Amino acid sequence: MEYNHIVNQYRKEATGDKRKNPIRKLLLKKYSKLDWHVKKAVDRWLEENPKVKEVYLYKEAIHRFYSTKGKKQARKTLIKLTDQMSHSTIPEVRTLRNTLREWLDEIVNFFENKLTNGKTEGFNRVGKLIQRNAYGFRNYENYRKRLIYKTS
Repeated sequence: MEYNHIVNQYRKEATGDKRKNPIRKLLLKKYSKLDWHVKKAVDRWLEENPKVKEVYLYKEAIHRFYSTKGKKQARKTLIKLTDQMSHSTIPEVRTLRNTLREWLDEIVNFFENKLTNGKTEGFNRVGKLIQRNAYGFRNYENYRKRLIYKTS
């Protein structure tokens, strides 16, 4: 589950599913991109909603983590972040912590070579889209040809 969904889930628990509530979009934006007066309003709202605040602060910490410079510093920062997450009582934060710990080496390798699996995920998405549009191919060879044509 994407972490913004978790923030939104806890926001809904606090405010209900009011889509017109302006706090909804503000919590999903990066804190650093908000104007100073909007930051003050978000901070006041978060003080009144401690669970949302905790989830939101971890979301922002993960955003800041990706601006870390260097592999060694990234490893230290991620270990420190996961150690902080271990004290959380929110199950989604604990689950995310376990996932980050399991994939620590792979995540930290990003800071060495800046490679992601985005291209592979894109190819997978195109393949699934072709399957959906064709309502299933009867002939595997035709599916394979169309897939190669679309991804080349």
